[in-house]
Formats: sequence, structure tokens, C-alpha cells
Amino acid sequence: MINEYGSDIQAWLAELDEAQRGRAEELDRLVSAADSRLQQAVKWGRITFTVKSRWHDWLFGIAAAKKGVRLVFHKGALLDDPDGLLNGSARYVRELTAEQAIRHPEAVHALIRSALIHQTDLLD
Repeated sequence: MINEYGSDIQAWLAELDEAQRGRAEELDRLVSAADSRLQQAVKWGRITFTVKSRWHDWLFGIAAAKKGVRLVFHKGALLDDPDGLLNGSARYVRELTAEQAIRHPEAVHALIRSALIHQTDLLD
């Protein structure tokens, strides 16, 4: 994946405070290294990642709020998570903090590989 930010991502990052911007950029570098097919754009108020321009079936996103920066998996409930990093009670969405992700890069890469496998899957 090319790590040059498009203007939409630059604008999104510019709206964050310095600490959040640093975390978001660090998280972006981590997840971007997981698979060269990843595409990113600002969708739904976050930096969102997919492959093959399948934005409807987005894989994960980098979100920022007052509580901090998070890595949010669209279909996190379907992912293999042997390290138990993902949190959430929604039907599909699961997340982890940027700090957790940065401390566990290999586990995050495994979650991304699992997200690629389950991109179009649905719960029964």
C-alpha cells in the first residue's frame, strides 16, 4: 500500500489534536503494512480501509473521539481473535484502542488477514 495520504485523509488528520494525529498516523503505518492491496479513504467520519473498492463491505477504520484513537473492525464479531484484543457488543463491529494495536502489531496483522477472509460474510 502506498503511504502517501490523499487530500481527504490529510484534511481528516488536520482536524485532530497533535496527540491524536500522532496516534492515528502511527496506527495507519501499522495497518498499511499488513497487506499491499489495502485502499484507504475517509468514509463515515474515519479513515476507512477496503480492497477492490468494496466500500460497502469496508474492512476496518481508524476512528478518533475524545476517548482516543481506535481501530474499528466492521465485521469484528466474525474475526479470529486468539489474543482477545477486540471489544464491543454490537452485532458486527468490534474495536481496540490504538495503544493496544501498537503494542500487538502481529496480532493486528492477523486480525486484518481474518477481516480480508470475512469481508463479505454475514452472521446466520
